[in-house]
Amino acid sequence: MNKQHGFTLIELMVSLVLGLIIVGAAFQMLISGQRSLAFQESIQGLQDNANIGINYVADDIKLTNLNLPFSEIKPAHVSGLIVNTSNYMAGAGSAPVSGDGSGSGFITAKSDVLVIQYKPDQTKEYDCEGNSIGAADVVVQRYFIRKDDNGGANDYVLACDAGQYKEGTALTGLNGTGQIIMKGVDLFKVRVGVRDSANNMSYKTLAEFKALSNTSKAVSLQIGILARSLNGVTDNSVEKLEQNIFGSKYSITKPTAEKKKYVWIPVERTIALRNGLGEEL
Repeated sequence: MNKQHGFTLIELMVSLVLGLIIVGAAFQMLISGQRSLAFQESIQGLQDNANIGINYVADDIKLTNLNLPFSEIKPAHVSGLIVNTSNYMAGAGSAPVSGDGSGSGFITAKSDVLVIQYKPDQTKEYDCEGNSIGAADVVVQRYFIRKDDNGGANDYVLACDAGQYKEGTALTGLNGTGQIIMKGVDLFKVRVGVRDSANNMSYKTLAEFKALSNTSKAVSLQIGILARSLNGVTDNSVEKLEQNIFGSKYSITKPTAEKKKYVWIPVERTIALRNGLGEEL
């Protein structure tokens, strides 16, 4: 008579436990992979959004000083980079200049406000708000951050407000809420590339450039934004609450009521002011 051997109860229990461990490990790997994929997709979407937004602003900045009387951009005469009211053409009236803006829901440090002007050529038919413009108009565009009217209490956007004037007439259309360029922007900073009379190059804040004499001229602009993911990331993600723009550190302070975790990335661009590189006769 042949004896038949089966598994003992202990062997069955060990097999069952091992099976559960393997299934649990596989499930954990699946969950971890899904979280990692969601995080990577959030980062990719944030980078794409930030690059599109900052490139849009950079393309507009290239128009600075186009078709204006002076071929050099200086602090205290008519020019495309507006840091003083004297940069406007005659008759513009009371008009905004570049300088300090506001903080945001996550960063108390003030963002910058950038104001530029240009006279369009025939290929440019609309300003940054979609208003039609003509060759005789001087177009003024103001870049700044503000609260997102359709977002949460701490959501800010990068916006562009545009106005127009003709020489001898007052500027109109500016000082509105502007058109949204990019959502989820907690900081917007600007640096001016300056060449002095000795041909030395340095980068200044808008306030520092404003205080210079007309022996210095602006030859480039650096713009930097701190972009935040539009949606929260997983709870086990580590937030980086200190970011760097133009070599300066900025601390992020989350509001008490904000429970979601976010990702921030700094994005910078340097734009040559090609319409201000000429030499005055």
